[in-house]
Amino acid sequence: MHQRSINSLLKACPYSFPANKLGYCGPRESWQSFLEFISSPSQHRAAIAKNKLKDFYALHSYLQLIADANQMQPFDPAVVEAYWIGNRLLENVQYTEMQKTILSFQLHGLPRSIAEKKAAGLPDNILPHHSMHVLYVNFISPKVKPIIGNLSNCLVQWAQVKSISAKGVRVKGIELLFEGSELKLKERIKTVQNPFNLQLKPGDFISVHWNSAIEKISRTELNNLGKFTEQTLRAIKP
Repeated sequence: MHQRSINSLLKACPYSFPANKLGYCGPRESWQSFLEFISSPSQHRAAIAKNKLKDFYALHSYLQLIADANQMQPFDPAVVEAYWIGNRLLENVQYTEMQKTILSFQLHGLPRSIAEKKAAGLPDNILPHHSMHVLYVNFISPKVKPIIGNLSNCLVQWAQVKSISAKGVRVKGIELLFEGSELKLKERIKTVQNPFNLQLKPGDFISVHWNSAIEKISRTELNNLGKFTEQTLRAIKP
């Protein structure tokens, strides 16, 4: 496995780690393989992590969707970034292919009536970003209730580090809430966990998933994450 592939998996695994550890997504105990790989990357551990990720059916379906639209491989670093953070690769995905992907979730637990309704009602200007899956498709697993707190936690959030302590990382981040009848993002000071022992300092930008600091992100990635998340929110407004 080339170093580029290993780097891609080092980006992909942390995003799937917290939800799997909570028992929400993917094969049970996959998070242990991810943590071993992240802590001490090797060809062998990368191969195990990659096989685990292939069994995260929603994730892999979206990666395959984006990859096919751009003549790339599902675990190409740019494809992984497109889904979790957002980039221009998303704009090449055809509307009808997104509908097919949503319909395919019937095979993995999404009731047929819901899958057909979601596919038929898919907004014209929505893109296959992780925020689309969270805010429009919602959760395939019945283990996770589509309440506002879970939607907010599952959304990949962005934050700026304020301080680091034994209790975690204090950040200025965002949360999702209902305001009137609309979903909106609001800034919030909060503490998140640092399961991968990221070397952080005040001022760093990070992505956050299920209250865990996932990775340090550049200003470009920060802007893209905000841009594509906001685009999803605009697309699904009633």
